[in-house]
Amino acid sequence: MKFLSKAFLKELWSITKGYWTSEDKWKACALAVAIITLQIVYVSSLVTYNAWQKDFYNTIQAVDPDAFFFYLKYWPMYMVFFIFIEVNRDYLMQWLEIRWRTWMVNHFIGRWLGDQTYYLLQIIRSDENSPVDNPDQRISDDIRLFVNYVLNLTLGVLNAIMKLSSFSVVLWNLSGLLQFTVLNTEVSLPGYMVWLAILYALLGCVFTLVVGNPIVKLNYKQQEYEANFRFGLARIREYCESIASFRGESTESFDAMKRFYIVRNNFKRIMTRQWWLSWVTNLHWRIGFLFPYLVGVPRVFSGDMQFGGLMQTAVAFQHVENALAYLVLHYYSATEASFAQLQAVVERLSDFKKAMADAESTLVNGRLEFVENAGQSIEAKSITLYKPDGREMIRDLNLSIQRGDKLMITGPSGRGKSTLLKTLAGIWPYGKGTVLAPSSTHRIFLPQKAYMPMGTLRDILVYPTNRTDITNEQIADLLRLCNLPQLVDRIDEVANWSQALSLGEQQRVSFVRLFLLKPDWIFLDESTSALDVDNETLMYRLLDVYCPHATIVSVAHRLYLKEFHTRELTLN
Repeated sequence: MKFLSKAFLKELWSITKGYWTSEDKWKACALAVAIITLQIVYVSSLVTYNAWQKDFYNTIQAVDPDAFFFYLKYWPMYMVFFIFIEVNRDYLMQWLEIRWRTWMVNHFIGRWLGDQTYYLLQIIRSDENSPVDNPDQRISDDIRLFVNYVLNLTLGVLNAIMKLSSFSVVLWNLSGLLQFTVLNTEVSLPGYMVWLAILYALLGCVFTLVVGNPIVKLNYKQQEYEANFRFGLARIREYCESIASFRGESTESFDAMKRFYIVRNNFKRIMTRQWWLSWVTNLHWRIGFLFPYLVGVPRVFSGDMQFGGLMQTAVAFQHVENALAYLVLHYYSATEASFAQLQAVVERLSDFKKAMADAESTLVNGRLEFVENAGQSIEAKSITLYKPDGREMIRDLNLSIQRGDKLMITGPSGRGKSTLLKTLAGIWPYGKGTVLAPSSTHRIFLPQKAYMPMGTLRDILVYPTNRTDITNEQIADLLRLCNLPQLVDRIDEVANWSQALSLGEQQRVSFVRLFLLKPDWIFLDESTSALDVDNETLMYRLLDVYCPHATIVSVAHRLYLKEFHTRELTLN
C-alpha cells in the first residue's frame, strides 16, 4: 500500500504544492470550494432521494396507483437536479484541471529549459544509465495524467467520506437490532448492517492489495516502454533519408518490432495481473449488490419491513460499502483514474524532478567556474575537463583568446576538441578550473548538426531572436551569396526544414543566420563538415566580410582551413 506510505505522500505533496501556493492559488481554491460545495449538495440530495425511494416502492407493494403517481412526479425533478449538479461540477473540474496543468507545464518547461538543464540531462543520459527517459513524455503526458488523477481521486475520496458519513446514519437506523446467542449468552448488535459493510469492505481491500500490488511497477515500466517505442518511430521519420540511402528498412523494422515486443510482453504481464484483480473487484461488486437483499429480506418476510424499506436499505448499504471499498473499486483501471496509475505517474514525475535537481546541482556545485566579467577576452585558467562519468579528457590547460582572434583547434578524434569548445562557450559543466568570458556580448555556438526550429525559414534565420528589422531582401541576398537561391521564394514558408534541406544546406542556412545576427563571438564545431571544399571556403570568406570583428573559435579536421585563422591550438 505504497500510495498510503509517508514517502509517497511526501512525493505527492512535493509535486502538488507548487500550484496550490502559486499566484493562481486563490482562483484554484475558489474553484475547489465551488466543486466541493456542489458535491455536498449532491450527496445531501442523494440522502433525500434515498428516502423518496422507500415511499415510492411502498406504493407498489400497497398497490396504490394514486400514491404511486404522486411520488412518480418527483422523479424527473430529482433527475434534472442531479444532472444540473453533475454537469456543472464536471465543468468546474475541467476548468481547474486545465489551469493546474497549464501552471505545471509552464513550471516544468521553465525548469527543464532553464540553466540548460535539458542539455545536461541529455549528456548525462548519453554517458550513463540515467533513470530519466523521454522528458517530453513526462511533460506532455505524465503531467496531464497527474492532474487528472489527483483531482478525480481526491473528489472520489471526498465523495466517499460524505456518503459514508451520510448513509451510515441512514443504514444504522434502518438496520434495527440483530440479536443472536453466543455461548448461551444473548448478544444484541445495533446497526449490524453498518458493521457488515465495514467487514465486507476490509476483506475486499486486503484481497485487492495482495493481488494488485505488482501492477504499479508494471504500469510504470509500460509507460517507459511505450515512450521508447514512440521515440524510435519518431527517429525513423527524422532520419528517413539516411535509412533510405542505407536500405536499412528491414533493420529498422526489426528494431521497431523488437521495441514493440517489449511493450507487448509487459502488457501481457499487466493483463495477467489485471485478470486476477478483475476477479476480485467484480466478485466484490456483484456480491455486494446482492448482499443487502439477502440480509434484509428475512425482515420483509417476517413483516418487520416493507418492500420500500428493503430498497432503501439496499441502496444505503451499497453507498456505505462502495465508500468504504473505494480502494477496491479504484485500485487499478486502464481507462479511469486509479491509485496504481497515480503512483506510477508520481514516481515518473518525481524521478524527473530529482534528475533536474541533480543537473542543477552539477552547475552549482561544479568545480569548473564560468565567470563573466568586463574584459574583452576569454581566459581559461588551469582547466581540466572530464566526461560525465569522470574520465579525464584535457588536463591543466591555460588559454587566452583575445577579441578579434581566429583560433583553430585541431588534434586527433576523441581528444576533447568539441568539449573544449563547449567549455569556452559556457555550456560544459564537467571539470575544474576557471573560464573568464566577457559579459554583455552576443555568442553563437554552431554544432556539426545544424538546428532547424519549427516555423518559417525566416524564423530559423533570426533564431533565437524575434528581430523584425531584418528584411526579406537582406535574407534573399545572403541566401544567393551562400548558393541557396532555391530558398529565396520560400522565406515565409512553414515546413519541416530538417527534412526538407540536406545537411549541407542546413549548415549554410546556419551561416546565413550568423551573417544576419553578427555575433561578437562565434564557436564553430565542425560546422562545415557536410560542405564541399568550394562552399566551405566560401562560408569562411563570407565570415570575414559580414562578421569582420567577431572572434572565431573553430574545431575542424581539414587543414587547409588554417588560412582563415590567425592561431592554432593542437590537442595531443
